[in-house]
Amino acid sequence: MKAALLRRPDVLMVITSAPAYVATAEVIKVVSPLNLTPLRFLLSALVLGSYFLITKRRIVLRPPNAPRVFGIVILGYGVYVTLLNLGQSTVSAGTTSMLVNTAPVFAFILARVFLKERTSRVGLIGLATAVLGTVIVTLSGSTALGFDRNALLIVAAALALGIFLILQQPVFAAIPPVELVFWGCLVGGLATLPFADFNIHLETWAPSTHVALAVLVIFSTVLACTYWNISLAATSVATGGSLLFAIPVFSVVLGWLLLGQVPSTGAILGGAIALGGVAILGRQGTVNRANAPHEPDVKCT
Repeated sequence: MKAALLRRPDVLMVITSAPAYVATAEVIKVVSPLNLTPLRFLLSALVLGSYFLITKRRIVLRPPNAPRVFGIVILGYGVYVTLLNLGQSTVSAGTTSMLVNTAPVFAFILARVFLKERTSRVGLIGLATAVLGTVIVTLSGSTALGFDRNALLIVAAALALGIFLILQQPVFAAIPPVELVFWGCLVGGLATLPFADFNIHLETWAPSTHVALAVLVIFSTVLACTYWNISLAATSVATGGSLLFAIPVFSVVLGWLLLGQVPSTGAILGGAIALGGVAILGRQGTVNRANAPHEPDVKCT
């Protein structure tokens, strides 16, 4: 039973995503946020490109679809992660995780406005609860998990991620999940390259920086994004997006143990409220999908 659970893409996504915020916090001690985005994604694209070459995997994306796909992944990889890095330059890993993982709230609102999805009273309660918790986390205290103006950049990153989740979902019908990650890393990395100053001095890096970057690239980008895309391709945005609220628990613990970032009482309370609201929204999304007309299954190849 345990072995089968650990083979599930959604479970593997949570496990591999959890170290991302702690690894980012370690790397940005010596690498600026604007340098880290292209560094992270271009190295990830190199890993995935090597995998494609070794396995002789065929590229599915065709030129007519490229502009649309590239625009979507620039938002979901380049814009989202750049905002995230800039915010996390002063905001701790735990708070970052809590705020970013409210992205399903924005996806829920956008789906209601643009896709005209119906919302039950339970869904509205979940939305209000998540917003309340996010406000508490953002304004909480003055400790390691306290308020910082850069927290607003992380909320903006969550909004970008929410928009991205909705725009990306239809693309899975044409492009396999792992290939979409490759294009996200390659295009996202190249798009953010002009903003980098290339002021990277490897001789100043501690061993922990090298380890953190390796974890960020291999586990929290290549593997985590692939597992999440596989999960999203097989379900809805609401259900797949709701996987995010499992990550902050692990991120807060890792930030505490590895970085000494002790969460404040207000941050813990607000985070619990926000993630509870997201969980309610995830349940609402599942209910809506169950009552919706049948859609063809997307096959991952």
